[in-house]
Amino acid sequence: MPKTLLWASLLLALAACQKATDPAAPPPAPASADAPKATGPTPARQGLTAEGALQVSAEDVCPVCGMMPQAHPKFASGMTLADGRTFYFCGTGCFLRGHLHPDTYLGEGATPARETVPEYFGGEPIDASAAWWVYGSDVVGPMGPAFVPLKTQADLTVFRQRHGGAHTFQLGQLTPEKFGIITGKPSLRGKGGGAHRGH
Repeated sequence: MPKTLLWASLLLALAACQKATDPAAPPPAPASADAPKATGPTPARQGLTAEGALQVSAEDVCPVCGMMPQAHPKFASGMTLADGRTFYFCGTGCFLRGHLHPDTYLGEGATPARETVPEYFGGEPIDASAAWWVYGSDVVGPMGPAFVPLKTQADLTVFRQRHGGAHTFQLGQLTPEKFGIITGKPSLRGKGGGAHRGH
């Protein structure tokens, strides 16, 4: 490369650097003023499969309590938001807290679009809103009494005959108030990373 061309290139690069660091220069415009800003915890590395099965990795962390969903496959649950992010929960109790309070646990404006839980008898992933739920049975989850999802009303009957269960509901019937009544604990207990808050 001729020396004059080399010097010209260096001078142009230097001028560009000075312009970029010039305090009087206007700040660069954002990429898009309409682009949504993602808030909340880090989403899962992989989303749910087409069948609704979880694809939990060793790096995925429950956004409610900070535990590792991969360590609790019998109770781990998944939720995909309307914006495409997926989160995995260590247990059904944390899942229900995330469902009831998505803005708190998953980020402002979080809207659940697809929710999958493992049905009790075979572990098949089922739609959480179609499940029949039991609380107060003798089944214990990762950190205490479990919320148990069942596929059909017939399964619900068999389960309660074998394991008891003081409370039954479907997802659309669960409110923060009802959660508190049946568990004796509030459904909103702070955001992820702290001590586990039970299931």
